[in-house]
Amino acid sequence: MPMRPQSLKEAVERIIAGEEERIPIAEFLDEFYLRHGKTAEQQAMIADPPPVLGRQPLDAYVGAIGEHLVRRWGLPTIPSWVEDEGRFLDTPFWVDDLQLMKPILLRDSPIAFRRRLIFTEFEPLRRGRFPVEAPGFTDSSF
Repeated sequence: MPMRPQSLKEAVERIIAGEEERIPIAEFLDEFYLRHGKTAEQQAMIADPPPVLGRQPLDAYVGAIGEHLVRRWGLPTIPSWVEDEGRFLDTPFWVDDLQLMKPILLRDSPIAFRRRLIFTEFEPLRRGRFPVEAPGFTDSSF
């Protein structure tokens, strides 16, 4: 069994190699959360630009992940690669397409997702290993 991705770049490379999208991303997030409080290690996990796949909304989602993890967990630097043109959508994408949920998702989507026109829940990257709290976390900080 291969090790879990140690960076977001590696997770995307595994998708390119044929793994189902959700698995390497989820495994990357588990590894990221295991390093909670180790700012330099977490920053390094998102520093290198993942390849752009040419598949939307996945490319925008990867950009949102990189930006959101910095904002949500108080890391020092948002990587410049998250601003690449291919990391944004031209039309809105609703994670849950139920019409009644759209106002809630519009309200709750973190800024890294909203600015890419991805509308999702308040904690879109929650996992079983999700840390209980982040120092200095406030609703408006991301």
